[in-house]
Amino acid sequence: MRYLLFTILIYIGGICCAFCQTEQGEQKMSWEDFVAVMMEENEDESVDEETMEQLFELYGNPMDINTAKKEDLEMLPFLNEEQVEEVLRYREKDGPMMSLGELMMVKGLGMKEREMMRLFVKVEEDRSLYKRDKRNPTLEDILKWSKHEMVLRTDVPFYKKDGYQDVAAEVLKKSPNKVYRGDRFHHAFRYAFSGMNHLLAGVQMEKDAGEKGIDHVSGYVMLKNVGIVKSAILGNYRVSFGKGLTVNSGIKFGKSMMMNTMDRMDMGITKHSSTSETGYFTGGAFTIQLKNWQLSAFGSYRKEDGTYNNDSTGMSSLKTDGLHRTKLEHSKKGNLGVTNFGGNIHWEHKELRLSATAVWTHLDVPLMPKHDTKASKYRIYNASGKDFFVGSLAYAYRYKSLSFSGETAFSNTERQHGVASLNTLRWRANRTNSFMLIGRYYGAKFISMNGRSFGENSSVQNEEGIFVGWTSKSIRNMELEAYADMMYFPWLKQGVSASSHGLEGMVQALYSANRKWSLLARYRIKSKQKDMTSMEKKILDYDTHQSLKLQLNYTLSPFVTLRTSAIGSCISNNYNPTETGLAICENFRWQNNKKIRFDLGITYFNTNSYDARVYIYEPSLLYSFGSTSFYDEGIRGTLLASLPIVKQSLFINAKLGMTKYFNRDTIGSGLEMIHADHREDLQVQIRYKF
Repeated sequence: MRYLLFTILIYIGGICCAFCQTEQGEQKMSWEDFVAVMMEENEDESVDEETMEQLFELYGNPMDINTAKKEDLEMLPFLNEEQVEEVLRYREKDGPMMSLGELMMVKGLGMKEREMMRLFVKVEEDRSLYKRDKRNPTLEDILKWSKHEMVLRTDVPFYKKDGYQDVAAEVLKKSPNKVYRGDRFHHAFRYAFSGMNHLLAGVQMEKDAGEKGIDHVSGYVMLKNVGIVKSAILGNYRVSFGKGLTVNSGIKFGKSMMMNTMDRMDMGITKHSSTSETGYFTGGAFTIQLKNWQLSAFGSYRKEDGTYNNDSTGMSSLKTDGLHRTKLEHSKKGNLGVTNFGGNIHWEHKELRLSATAVWTHLDVPLMPKHDTKASKYRIYNASGKDFFVGSLAYAYRYKSLSFSGETAFSNTERQHGVASLNTLRWRANRTNSFMLIGRYYGAKFISMNGRSFGENSSVQNEEGIFVGWTSKSIRNMELEAYADMMYFPWLKQGVSASSHGLEGMVQALYSANRKWSLLARYRIKSKQKDMTSMEKKILDYDTHQSLKLQLNYTLSPFVTLRTSAIGSCISNNYNPTETGLAICENFRWQNNKKIRFDLGITYFNTNSYDARVYIYEPSLLYSFGSTSFYDEGIRGTLLASLPIVKQSLFINAKLGMTKYFNRDTIGSGLEMIHADHREDLQVQIRYKF
């Protein structure tokens, strides 16, 4: 209790300090602020790390707002299609912008969007640079104006998990999976080369904690915007066409953020520059531009992880976590060879766009998911066999304040075929109000091995739904956002023994009178049917998750900012006791003009179950994205430091984290168990730019 009172005092003190300060100069949004917004808006939903890394590269090399094309501005996930069009329309009507202050004159852009855009766009004053970048460069030009970056990271835990304990040889011989194969340190290395943004290359290497030696190596060489070649790549890459029903190994955010991007299609071919070990292709791909046409093709062959069935005649499941720490995990590495071939034809004229995509996938070992028991019956329509084909037609049309887009796809496998369709309608009622309607039908028999799109499930299958969203800037200094998503799952799911329904809703208000402070309030509810046990019988009933978040961001001075948050969660149903969770967080940041930065954070959390866990974003190292979940009762402290050793060239980033639990004597389970009520770890990152 004393820790709770202490943390509440910090929370109240932070708010009081914020409102008692005298006026200071305006503070612009930093990259770290942008990451915090992206992470917090998605909370426990997925955030595409590859897209975040591309945005960081764009942050380091902003685009000229006066020469940026529509496809360039569409790289910014916080802008919807209407806002992109308004930027282009303003530029066409009033001529080149003289400063980024003119963004205030663009219709439909709120303060949040303008501040975010300042991170990724600029007004180029030296027009000779523009000419140099746009003409066909020579190899000498590319080498002369090239940029390099190397990043080395090491994670050091100050504790020892059971997986690293010393085990007697005779015990290890009988049970080889009682320990991890490697040491407890995590290492990662990245190198990136950019030659005038026409020639790109990179290498990534990683060793996860518990793995033995360098476990993953990735690389690419990419050519962009040279002649008719829009992009061409060799190595590891990602592909996204249409709405993602056929192929999407690229962008994926939660529902709230995807409201902005659902009008878009054909993100195309991008490099895979993260250390993620899944979700990409290996081989070659290209896109050529011929007036109104774009023609793309790609081919890939790579080894993926999988688990053999008992008689080794096929794969019972795929393994996607990328971990190879024990002998058992290592035995699943690269068991499955996957071949992919695909192509896309894109055509657009004025307000009409059409895009046709086809992808063929072949596995050298068949998928054979088990569904011979009552508990595994839901797998009947899971992907099975060796060969899979998916084809689709995507379309988009805009008329005045209405924009319609969608994609319809069909799949054909050895055992089944199915249909999927995703369609969106956006209506801009006026300058400050916008409505979106999204309808989806993903058949239970539809199989898309590389598809990923808007919805509740991780795969594009067994889901129907209607989504209604609304955004408004009608109230001065306030941005309102709300959505409701009604879902239906026609076939069984894991833990759900019949067809089921679900409902999700969210209401959010962001008030920001100026750049100095902002206040966010968000309420979210999700209720889905699942199996409940009553009187030793299974009953299908609703399980409801609710969360409430309040957050104050305040700039005390040009060097000091505060972020104070309170997060609550509640889980309820008719057959179990209500589960609740609470977290109170305070983050203090000091940053000077020389890019020296310190972040100090403290969080108190208290939940009465794992399901009621709370998700919290805490500042982290570069190329590290995501929220941390907390459950049980305890306190978390972090200290992050970013220090430039050599001006604009060599940087050291370090993060020290400490977590103390009040109601447990051990942390984790199995090989991950720590025999203590606390854990401390250090992350160190060295970044060199030249």
